[in-house]
Amino acid sequence: MAAKDFCEICLEETPIPEDAVKTATPYRLANEEVYLPARAARLSPGVQHLDRADELRNITGAVPRLIEGYEVGGSISERCYLKELTWLLAIAGFDYVHTAGDGLITDPDGDAIPVGAHRWVFSKRDAITARTAQMRLNYATEDILLTGNGIGVSQLQLNAAGELSADLVGMVLAQAAADTTTVPAVAASTIPPIRRGDLFLSWLSGGGKVADFSVQIANALERINSLSKDPPSYFPDDLELGDDQVQVTGSVPKRVLDGTDYAALLAATSFAAVARWVTPKVIGATAYKYSLWVEMPSCQLVSGDADELGNKRRHGANYDFFAAYDEALGYDVKITVVNDVAAIDTWGS
Repeated sequence: MAAKDFCEICLEETPIPEDAVKTATPYRLANEEVYLPARAARLSPGVQHLDRADELRNITGAVPRLIEGYEVGGSISERCYLKELTWLLAIAGFDYVHTAGDGLITDPDGDAIPVGAHRWVFSKRDAITARTAQMRLNYATEDILLTGNGIGVSQLQLNAAGELSADLVGMVLAQAAADTTTVPAVAASTIPPIRRGDLFLSWLSGGGKVADFSVQIANALERINSLSKDPPSYFPDDLELGDDQVQVTGSVPKRVLDGTDYAALLAATSFAAVARWVTPKVIGATAYKYSLWVEMPSCQLVSGDADELGNKRRHGANYDFFAAYDEALGYDVKITVVNDVAAIDTWGS
């Protein structure tokens, strides 16, 4: 069957500039790609113009604008499937360690991960150059294929219900006729996304009942024009991690205002927090379920307030949190995904 609309992501060996040969080092594409069951996906060229309206030309208007450059961007919205999340975290400012299950390795809860399941542990990337991906959006009916290169995730948000959104920063965007030959291998619909009923939240002891939860990853990215590309290009030729380190923040609304929460906010108390989603679906022929952990060993409430006092039965509160660095454990956030993904970054034929 010929391809219809699809959203494809494939990791890049290094960020790929305009006109690079994608079959040779250092600009190869990974052998593995993923097709996102996105609810919405967008790539934008971010056209920047040189406006010459301030020039003295003895006219009552302005001469045509010129292309100054491009600031490629975009966004993705989807339900959080734990296979596809592997690729998104890889380009969101994290390094990763992959281990195939053998019964000897364990998850963060200490349970053995069997053969047939795969553990992916994500920690902050300590580098200058960002890890990026090629993203292809196929508009089949409109006969347009948009291909973005040097694409990274600058913001990633996930809520308790498993709704995921990502903001994208990129280097290059090209337009071509729609791809009519690729048949996208989207994951089976029998593998569900994570949902609110899959979430267990370990939070500040003694606080009020949690009403909701969301977490956000901020990954500063900078487009670079190094002035070293020959021939020159109006697209940037590199994507670097920004000076700000990756930060993990979020919000925890509470159903009931509680003095323990309020005291923790006032004292900047640190506490260990873990968000764990375990789906009902087992991986392949194993008895192990698709799972996700977000571990924050030194969380702090950094802002928030009580509901306005009113003539009602219950008053709650809303708090924002920050994942601080734990000097004893050596990290501020660790994300573990257990799924059926065996590889995302093998290179060559």
